[in-house]
Amino acid sequence: MVGDVDREGLTAPRFRSFLNGLGDLLASVGRQSLRETLELLDAPRTCIDHGGESLRYRERVSREWLTAMGKITVSRRTYRGDGPGATSLVPLDVACGMSGRFMTPDVEEMAAHAAAMVTPREVHQLLAKHLPEAPSTTAIQNAIRRIGATIAEHRESIEKVIDDEQPLAEDGDLLVTGWDGVMAPMRERGLAWREAGIATVSVYDTSDATPKKLDTRFLGRMPEKGMKSLLEDVADQVARASSRRSFRAIVAICDGKKSIWTAAKNHDVLTDAVWILDFYHASENLMKAANAIFGEGDQARQWHDRICTKLQLDDRGVENAIRSMRRYWRQMPSKRMREREARKVVENAIEYCRFHKDRMRYAHFLERGFPIGSGPVEAAAKNIVQARLKRSGMRWSRAGGQHVLDLRAYLKSQRWESMWKIVVEAA
Repeated sequence: MVGDVDREGLTAPRFRSFLNGLGDLLASVGRQSLRETLELLDAPRTCIDHGGESLRYRERVSREWLTAMGKITVSRRTYRGDGPGATSLVPLDVACGMSGRFMTPDVEEMAAHAAAMVTPREVHQLLAKHLPEAPSTTAIQNAIRRIGATIAEHRESIEKVIDDEQPLAEDGDLLVTGWDGVMAPMRERGLAWREAGIATVSVYDTSDATPKKLDTRFLGRMPEKGMKSLLEDVADQVARASSRRSFRAIVAICDGKKSIWTAAKNHDVLTDAVWILDFYHASENLMKAANAIFGEGDQARQWHDRICTKLQLDDRGVENAIRSMRRYWRQMPSKRMREREARKVVENAIEYCRFHKDRMRYAHFLERGFPIGSGPVEAAAKNIVQARLKRSGMRWSRAGGQHVLDLRAYLKSQRWESMWKIVVEAA
């Protein structure tokens, strides 16, 4: 092979051909070495003890395993107890974590890692380009289901490993969380779209004028009434972070939907936080009121800018906004349908500000160095859910969607290694 290159001269195509040939040769040697090593390690025994039950050697059974070097056929010793329905065991499969598996752990991790970003079909295409032999789309889907079920079963163990090895940043003085809903396409009769939940838990450094985000955990849950599981996850992450050290404050920033705030009332660790209404959503509602009062134009923009500036500079800025809207509301005509609709928009904005009054003390929040926007959660909704679950033609079961959300959340949180350690140990 080297001689061919030397005789013909080195060119880019020949160099590539040489690399491919070398890769094939090394893969072939690797497959042979692995097969021989596995069969050597599968020591012959007359019987083995399994949970107090004696299992006797029966026969050798061959099975295909897909490795990063290609497919190999492994001959394994099988053991079985006496009588019908007796326990059967393949010690080599158990020792290698290959019970019921086709892909070796390294190939399975490649597939799962890629599936957190793209579809199983695209994972197959990607691996087919870079491995001697790629798992089929169906094999990849089966692996995702199995890994997803393992994550769900061992979530607490995964979090303990993360606590030990990859906790949220030790620097920073502020813990900030937020949660929101994002529509997901469902494979359910009569329910084409349902609201999945997304959340972030972040550590901020507020020593400078602008708060700096240092580290973030992303959390995602498929549609569920009241975001019950999502908020349990959020509360758990906040509790874990605050148990390791103290923060100057714990802050929760969300948009204006009442359901988002009321859903958190069952968790003391969240109700004890400083609650902030996302400034953009507050500004958006005030803009609706401005357009209803003045009509779209410069006058509406000027009023809106003045009110929003006062919200950030004056501790009683929200009371000022309510008073101003009430004053204009009293002067608004109400004879025509369009006029009554405009009055209703202003009424809604007033009620919105009254309901969120304590969460709109932006001057006070800014003075304490708190962020006032839910941008990280909005970005997470796009990055975790929309980019992966809302591609053309997709429809999801709750279990299938959750498997992908879990993989993607650990990946984007940069906690993949801790998660995968438990997945491998649980095999």
